[in-house]
Amino acid sequence: MSFLFDGNEVHMEQKQMNWKRMIIYAVIMAALAGVTFFVLFKDSSVSEIRSVIKGANLWFAAAGIGFMCLFTLCEAAIIRGLLRIFRRRIPWSRAWQYSFAGFYFSSITPSATGGQPMQFYYMTRDGLNGAQSTFTLLTVTACYQMAVLVYGTLSIFINYQYIKGLPSIIHWLILLGILANGLAALFILAVIFSRRPVEKGVLKVLSVLHRLHLVKDREKAAARMEELMEEYSQGGVYLRSNPLVFLKVMVYTFLQLTFLYLSSYCACLALGLAQVPVHRFLMMQAVLSLAVSAVPLPGSVGASESSFLILFGSLFTPGQVLPVMLMARGISFYSFLVISGLVVLYLQFHRRFFAFPS
Repeated sequence: MSFLFDGNEVHMEQKQMNWKRMIIYAVIMAALAGVTFFVLFKDSSVSEIRSVIKGANLWFAAAGIGFMCLFTLCEAAIIRGLLRIFRRRIPWSRAWQYSFAGFYFSSITPSATGGQPMQFYYMTRDGLNGAQSTFTLLTVTACYQMAVLVYGTLSIFINYQYIKGLPSIIHWLILLGILANGLAALFILAVIFSRRPVEKGVLKVLSVLHRLHLVKDREKAAARMEELMEEYSQGGVYLRSNPLVFLKVMVYTFLQLTFLYLSSYCACLALGLAQVPVHRFLMMQAVLSLAVSAVPLPGSVGASESSFLILFGSLFTPGQVLPVMLMARGISFYSFLVISGLVVLYLQFHRRFFAFPS
């Protein structure tokens, strides 16, 4: 993920280049989805799967979409709460739009690298302070990765014997997910809570980049970085002195993940498979999220579908698992990607400016 942003400059040329890149990523994701479903369907009866899905209860599918809306609403609540640290108040509707933007751009970019930068762009375009917006998004990212790590690790521990018997590719994906989420979360928390060591490290990196002629004005870059670090440090001081705020963010984040996993469980209900224990499904979904979180593909397309079939193989019969996977991914990812894309279109062309006192 991209963690550091320049809060003072968002050049038109860079923005246009980013949009071109986003379109390329979206095309790549669509191609990956096409290849994935071709591989999945080549040994299956398309007509049988179509008939199963055609008979699905669409009310439960709609409930799954509702859970996804709650998923983004939780992030909106976190964004609003963290911005209040700096006495910045934004409407619920706008915070929710930022959350939709995060989902959309994270879904179409490798390793979800596009979500936070685009959220940052929209937030600063609306008049929010760059460093404060970055602090907010860093905290959201760190808490989300910690929640994915804890949720998934606990699920692995509870289902250790089952996970142990799965193919080694799942074990490697889980290990990669644990390392990626753990290291990323630790780095972000260090930026927020341990200013001096991180600042020294960043200044050394700037010196190296300056010697390599990748940074022209070292003093200007260092001054800007120190200004950003000061904002992060102020936010970290507030969180340390108000631990209930951090606890509240973590509670919202675990609730957010639960809504995400419940949206996939609605696929079981839609297909009349209510006999599958909801707690077991949620735990397998938590393991799946952890396993594919570090896969460098847009939306983890291909890895998510294949890993789902392996992880959930014991919960369903061979004829059930593929329709459930298609329904679950359709609800929690593909259909919601379209919905979030429409929200992004609105966000792109309906600008707002929030004037805040300095």
